[in-house]
Formats: sequence, structure tokens, C-alpha cells
Amino acid sequence: MESQIGALGQHTIEPLDFIAASRRVLHLASRGLGRIEFLREATRLLLDFSGCDALELHADLETGGSRYRWTATRMPQESFKFDPLTYIPPAGEPTVIDVAPSPATRATQPKSWIDELVQSVLRDHVGPKSRFVTGHGSFWTGDAVSDLALSERNYSSPAGAYLEVRSVAVIPFEVTPTVPGVLALLSGRKHVFSAQNIEFYEALAQTLGLAIDDRRAQHALRERVKELSCLYAIAQVLEITDAAIPETLAKIVRMLPLAWQFPDATVARIRLDETEFTTGDRNRTVRRQEAIIVIDGATRGLVEVGYLEDRPEFVEGAFLKEEEHLIAAIAREVSLFVQRCEVRMEKKRLAEQVRQSDRLATIGQLAAGVAHEINEPLGGILGFAQLARKISGVPDKVVQDLNKIVHATLHAREIVRKLMLFARQSPPTRSWVRINDVVDESVALLASRFMEHGVQVIRDLDPARPNAFADAVQLHQVVVNLCVNGIQAMPRGGELTIRTRGSADSVSITVEDTGTGIPPEIAERIFEPFFTTKNPEQGTGLGLSVVHGIVTSHGGTIGFDTKLGAGTRFAVRLPISEHSHDQERLATDE
Repeated sequence: MESQIGALGQHTIEPLDFIAASRRVLHLASRGLGRIEFLREATRLLLDFSGCDALELHADLETGGSRYRWTATRMPQESFKFDPLTYIPPAGEPTVIDVAPSPATRATQPKSWIDELVQSVLRDHVGPKSRFVTGHGSFWTGDAVSDLALSERNYSSPAGAYLEVRSVAVIPFEVTPTVPGVLALLSGRKHVFSAQNIEFYEALAQTLGLAIDDRRAQHALRERVKELSCLYAIAQVLEITDAAIPETLAKIVRMLPLAWQFPDATVARIRLDETEFTTGDRNRTVRRQEAIIVIDGATRGLVEVGYLEDRPEFVEGAFLKEEEHLIAAIAREVSLFVQRCEVRMEKKRLAEQVRQSDRLATIGQLAAGVAHEINEPLGGILGFAQLARKISGVPDKVVQDLNKIVHATLHAREIVRKLMLFARQSPPTRSWVRINDVVDESVALLASRFMEHGVQVIRDLDPARPNAFADAVQLHQVVVNLCVNGIQAMPRGGELTIRTRGSADSVSITVEDTGTGIPPEIAERIFEPFFTTKNPEQGTGLGLSVVHGIVTSHGGTIGFDTKLGAGTRFAVRLPISEHSHDQERLATDE
């Protein structure tokens, strides 16, 4: 395809060579090359076709708003350079290049002479009209030394070498009707360009503009397809309503790199609270973009995409505008998904809480009815047994049996009393109670059991000595039952921490052990009456249910945290009565 070069350096261009070159340029645009690869191959082709030593291509950036300059040279060796241009003459003030500029004129021009030629041609105004300007608006000369009278006509290549320019052609073309471009061809030989062959270069420049636009459109289309495919795939994942949050986010983060320009060099990361999902080492990334995950007005994490290496394309920005919109859309979708999942889990938790409350209420009504029915016969059995013991002459064996009857009846009556407490059938007698005193008295009552089981008690009591309007006897029972539960959870001894705290509207009692913990399969049933995993001689299964009944009858709440092998923490919260003046009087009496 090489054109014939005459003795003076002038090309003889054959029409078939021009057609072949045009086809090759258009073919390059259809190969799906990146912009840098496309420009490198296209300028190689143009340099070969023209026989020139250097080439500059000025055009709008693909993102619009400014220009780039692509430089390619063959002297002394092949080199390429991509630069964004920040110097653009103000609108309405075209730069004028004189065909024979004076030293004074050259001194006032801020750019190199080739840049000024490009700017002038771009604005369709090159000094006085002359034979060097074509009807298409191109500027060319076969002998820059004589025609331009330039004293400084060296051209610096990206590699740092200098070319003494003898032939110049600066040809405008269109990328689109609103996006202009300029092709500058430079040679160290005279008369490479002539009035006969400049039209071929102008036509080839227009073909290059078409190819640039076609490649840009194809590239943009491929990027949009990738982005939409990514959003569609994410939407399919998010449609699985019962999927766990970690599993879903792990799938999404693997989809992200494929939607960005350079998937092979892309690392994606999604962070939600303290959990992170990533496709690589994000600490190695050199360029990053991110979008935050906001749920109910609070920042909970982020979606991040980064590149592991710099690329020539990054001089105008590593990420496309569309990619900024994409990552923001993904962050919004993740936020909505997490919010839906948390709402669903909260609904499930509340529904289970309602079922548990209904179950306990039903059991409470049943327990109350049973307690009332057996209270009277128990009283009769106890009374007659005690009378029978007082009869003189009763054999010792019979007395022993009567004592067993009395003991069993008293035990049954205690169970009935606890059932009535659970069912809230025994109204509390309330007064102002010092919470710290309740804890001290309960610990003193259980001192021997603590020592017997090797349990060390740690009291962390609020120095402000909080008070609550409550039934003192029932609060004692709450603390004692929780302590006994902790002792039984530590068969080999351990630590039992009792903590009290007061606030403006409530007081709290926390009992924490270092025992075996509560297995997940029974955690939901621990407040049910008669439910126990202990041996019959260790308890009836009413301890925690009685605690639950007492706390709820006081308008409070009880909850627990547990971990197998690490222990359990029960937290009781009781509201403070609105009768604050009574509490103030109690404090004054002290």
C-alpha cells in the first residue's frame, strides 16, 4: 500500500491505495479495540500511507467538554502519546496564524507553531487566504522553510527527538457534526504534499473521523450492554426473597468487575457494617470509585470498584460517567435489599414474639385455673395431716408418714403460689425499693450455695443507688431465681456478675454467668412454665417463668444473650414510677 515517493519526497497516490487505506481504517473501527489501541493502529496506517515522520490528531474527548491530542512518530523510533488539551481559545476569538509571522508576533503566541496551526484550522481561519489553504479549510505546504519563514521549525516527538519539519498538512475533519477534529501530518522531506494529493488526505481524514465515531459508538454500546446486563443479573439475584444477606452480597460483588471497562484489572468490594465481600486485594488498587450504602438515613457501608493498574486512558479519568451512575444505582439497590431483609426479619421476630406471648398467656390462664382448683383440697390435706400428728399414741412410723404428707403438701402449695405469680393472680404490694439493697440481700441469702458450688460473685452496683416502685418480695424472688439459674449453669464453678444501673426513666438488673450457655433449639422456650432440661430434683421449670411473670406484671421487660460454652446474660428492665416526689422523699429520709 506504500505510495510512490518522488525524488523530492512527493507522494504519488494511486486511487486504489487510497481506497485500501480507507477500508483498513474503517475495518479497525469494527474490531472492538480500545481507544488507545485503535489510535495506535490507525496512526501507523496513516504514517505508512503518507510516508510522513510524525502525526498529531486533535479531537474532542469521548466524555465531551475538552480535547485530546494523540501524537505518533516514526523518528528516530516509533512512539505514541496521549494528552488531554487544556488550552482552547475563547469562543469568538479565533487565533490568527500569519503565513510569514514576524518575530514580535511569534513572541506573543503561547503555543508551538504546530499547535497554533491546528487551532487556526480548527476555527477555519488561517491568516490571509493563500494557495496554502484549500476549499475544504485545510492548510498545507510543501516547503515550510520558505513558505512559512519559520526560524523555529523543529518538532519534538514524545520520545524527545527533534524533527526539522519541511512539509506540513493540517486537515480538519468531523467526528460528528458537533465534534470537530484536526489531523496534522509532518515530514522532514520537502514537497510531500501537493495540490494534487491533498484531496486524498482530506478524504482519508474524513474517513478517520467516521471510524473514530463508529468505534466510539460501538464502545459506548458495549459498555451500556455490560452495565444493563450487570443490573439485570443483580435484579435476578435480589428477586430471591428468602436469600440471606451475606450470600446475596457475595453474589453481587462477583458480578461487578464485568460491568467496568477493564474487567481483568478490576477489584470490587461491598462492605456492610462489619462484614466485607471482595473479589481481590483492594489495597493494591490505584484508582477507585465508591458509592455509600444508606439505610434509614444512616450510612451502613459502601460499594467500591477499583483498578489494579494505571492505563493511558486514565488521563481523562479512570471511570466513565455512566459507571458513576451504575455504581450509585447498585448501592441504592443493595440498600433497598438490605432494608427489605431487615424489615422481613423484624416482622418475623415480632410475629414470633406475639406467638410466644399468646402461648404464655394461654398457659397462664390454664395455670391460674388449676391453681384455684387444687388450692382448697391441698389446704384440707395439710390441715388433716397436721391434726393427725397431734393425736397421742400415734406410732412413730405413722408420724413419719404424716410428716412426709405435710412436706409434700407444702411443696405443692409453693408450686401453686408460683403458678399464681406467673399468671399474675397475686397482686404485688408496691413501695419504693432500693435495687442495690435487693441485690445485697439476695446474695447474702445464697452465700452458702455460692460457696458450695465454687461460684465467685461480682457485684457491679450503681453508686447512685437507683430506686424503683415495686414489690420488694417479688424483686427478691427475681434476683434469687436468676442467681440460682446461673449457679445451675456453672456445675464446675465460675463467675456470676450482678450489675445494676439507673436512668431517668428506668432501672436495670443484669445477671451474667460464665456457664454452659443455652442451646439455640431451646432458647425460645426457657420462659415456658415446667419447661426444664434439669433433673427433677434440681427444679420444676418454674423459676424463669415466674421471673417473666413478675417482671411483666411490673410493666418491665426481660431479655437474654447467650453463647454456648461462654455463658448467659439476663437483663431485666423496670420502669420508674411517675410518682417521682415519693422517690425524692425517700432520698431525703436517708
